[in-house]
Amino acid sequence: MNPTWVRIIAVAVVVGVVVSGIGIYYFVVRNGGNTSCALKSKNPIVIDQAEKVASIDPHAAFSTPEWGAVQQTYQPLVMYNGTSYTNFSPMLAQNWSSSADGFHWNFTLFPGIHFSNGDPVTAYTMWFSFYRLLALQGADQYLLSENFWIPGLNYYAPATQNQAEFANLTQELNTWDFLHPSGAAIAAMTAPNQSFQVLDNRTIELNLGNGYLENSTTFLGVPYKFLLAEMATPGGVAVDPVVIQANGGVTNGLNAWMSTHSVGTGPYLISSFDPVSGMTFTPDPNYWAAGAAAKEPWNVNLQPAKSTIQVNFQLDPAINVQDLKSKTAASASFAYLGPDTVHQLQASSCLTVRAESLVYSSSSGAWWVYMNQSVAPFNNLSVREAVVHAIDINQIITEAFGGYASSWVGPVPPSYPGYNPQNLPPYPYNLTLAKQEMANSPYPNGYSPTLNYEYLNTGPDWANMALLLKNDLQKIGISINPVPMGLDTFYQIQTIDPSTGQCLSMETQNGGPFPIGQDFYASDYISPDDWTQQDALSYGTANLCMSGYNNATVNNLVTDATGQRNPAAFTNDYAEMTSIMYNNYTDAWLVCPTLFTVYNPTLQGIVSTPMGSTTLSTMEWNSVYAS
Repeated sequence: MNPTWVRIIAVAVVVGVVVSGIGIYYFVVRNGGNTSCALKSKNPIVIDQAEKVASIDPHAAFSTPEWGAVQQTYQPLVMYNGTSYTNFSPMLAQNWSSSADGFHWNFTLFPGIHFSNGDPVTAYTMWFSFYRLLALQGADQYLLSENFWIPGLNYYAPATQNQAEFANLTQELNTWDFLHPSGAAIAAMTAPNQSFQVLDNRTIELNLGNGYLENSTTFLGVPYKFLLAEMATPGGVAVDPVVIQANGGVTNGLNAWMSTHSVGTGPYLISSFDPVSGMTFTPDPNYWAAGAAAKEPWNVNLQPAKSTIQVNFQLDPAINVQDLKSKTAASASFAYLGPDTVHQLQASSCLTVRAESLVYSSSSGAWWVYMNQSVAPFNNLSVREAVVHAIDINQIITEAFGGYASSWVGPVPPSYPGYNPQNLPPYPYNLTLAKQEMANSPYPNGYSPTLNYEYLNTGPDWANMALLLKNDLQKIGISINPVPMGLDTFYQIQTIDPSTGQCLSMETQNGGPFPIGQDFYASDYISPDDWTQQDALSYGTANLCMSGYNNATVNNLVTDATGQRNPAAFTNDYAEMTSIMYNNYTDAWLVCPTLFTVYNPTLQGIVSTPMGSTTLSTMEWNSVYAS
């Protein structure tokens, strides 16, 4: 495959998390109850959700609500252990181990796992599930393709070989009996030298090194450091081969039946689903893990569900606020929770509005101003340095965000492993220095003409920030024209125009070109490379068509860090990467908005995880109830 596919996959990463990046969700709640705040409905518990769910197929789920839905009905191999983002607890996998070199991981499943329809889950089921995700050639394929590839090939195999092997794999997935596999099927699934190798009925080995995280010339794979975090996503779930074969089968595209139906292993059944109005989650009376959960009471991820959950799609934040105040909804998500809404919610005695820690905020999204280095004036180092020092970050945080944001230094977000190891300070606001740098540039009297500046139209905070930025840059002779846009348009301008081969961000459609603009990223799972593959790697989605930054040393550091098992070398990789980009003034790193938890104080039992703020997929509803 060529690097273009990596770019396509990278776009999917952004699509998969962008809603989560601006979503607010509900986590740990206190014990006890307040009778004056009693909910109108305790069972079902009602949750207002600001975004709709388009698909409940775990291999096609992109947005936060979609990940949230599939997390309750499907289960991955492992899950975050409480608030830790480095320790994991069993889910489908009862135990696991890794080879010394990090390339081979063995996962042994709990005995007796079955889907909600009674079909058993075995290592053969997992083989089907992993390869089905890769065979889709899109959707959530990126969750596995960075480390794994189809049998007998690596990611960079010639296109003709890939096409033939994809066809062969798809036929196997659609015709084999995975409940009672034949001798030939067992021989294929237990064969060595493939990404996913069945060792016995309950054990599967994951062999890293065939995905795109390798050198495309020498094909040196990477022993991915954050594999367990990756396996905690929908990429690590089990899907039922019998159900899929009977309802459209495996193709290289999406499965319409799976998009609207759910047969998983999780504690909930989806008893109703309307992509317009909402969905209902009902406890599965035949949940497989009831026995295992009793033996592991500490493992909240395995516990059976307590209450029915009704999720209402409410796109109007005013309705969400009213439902919370009226005790109609136990909790709610918002597309963006700005200071005015925070203050409004804080005024209600029957609502808890709590600022979460920085790791939650980072997972939900950190923001920066990109400057495209391929075009004037930002192809000049002095101009970029002038810009970063002309921006009054403290004023932006105070006036645009009401103080609910933190400054940061990229490319790794705050509180993540590998964040700013040298403790480099955020670029200080220094107008005198900024003017001196402009004087040293080819544009001592300022740059003309006016530059279009795109920003996401997600609320008044971002519009206010754009105006403050406009005023700041005007002081150094750079004039910008703020252009608001929606998420769909933002995704579009991050891609290549197939008719011209040029970045859409630098073409005239959508109000462009945009040599400068607002950018951000949010995590699929907590790992620094999930960010650096987007905002530091030369062909990363948040870089290629935005900053246009291409540094061979940084490219190598990004790849090396993903598999670096030596702690000192790991830290050095991220220190060097951060320092190079810092001194290049690649981006004007701006803010990490504060994430808030909003809930009725009678809501009990929801357990916080480090990814709870980013994707409902890692926040279990199974222990939730109302007092």
